Amino acid sequence: MNIEFRTITQSDSIILNHLFSYYLYELSAYSMEDVSNEGKYEAEDLSPYYRDDRLFPYLIMVDNRIAGFILVTSPPYVTDGIDYSVQELFLLPRYRGQGIGQAAVLHIFKHHHGHYEISMFRNNTKAVKFWSALLSSLHIDAGSDIGIIEISGNRLPTQTLRFVISNEPLSVPAPIDCTLPLK
Repeated sequence: MNIEFRTITQSDSIILNHLFSYYLYELSAYSMEDVSNEGKYEAEDLSPYYRDDRLFPYLIMVDNRIAGFILVTSPPYVTDGIDYSVQELFLLPRYRGQGIGQAAVLHIFKHHHGHYEISMFRNNTKAVKFWSALLSSLHIDAGSDIGIIEISGNRLPTQTLRFVISNEPLSVPAPIDCTLPLK
C-alpha cells in the first residue's frame, strides 16, 4: 500500500467539498447537527484552506486513490500559545483500520513542529481512543481539558489535548486500530 499526501489547491476544491459532506454526515452523530432544507450537510467556507498559507490542507491518497483528508491550522486560526491544530481528519470507510490515519498524523508531525492542540467530541470514543493511543505510542505527554461547545443550540462535551512535537524524529508505532472520523 502506497500512502501519499497531496496539498489541496483551488483545483481540488470540489473534491474537498464532496469529501467534507461525508465527514459532516458522520460527525453529525456527535455534533447533533441536522441537514439543511435541501437535505444536505452544509460545510463552512473551505476556500481559506487553499488560499491562506497558514492553513495546511492535504488529500490522503492510497495507491493513487482518494482516501480522505487532513486539515491543519496555525496562528491566527489557533488558540494563543498554540502553533498547530489538526482541525479535521477523515478517511473513507474502506481505508479505516489500516494505519492510514496514523500515517497522516505522522506526516503532519514530521513537517510541522511545535505546540499542538487537538479538540474532539468526548462522545466520539473512537477519536478519543485514536488520539490517546497514538500519542501514548509515540511517548508524547499530553495535557487534557474537558470543555463544552455549543452547536445549533446543543451544548456538547469536548476533550482537548495539548502537547509538543519537537523536531526530533519520532519512532513509528504499530498501527492504531480505530475508525474515523477523528474530530
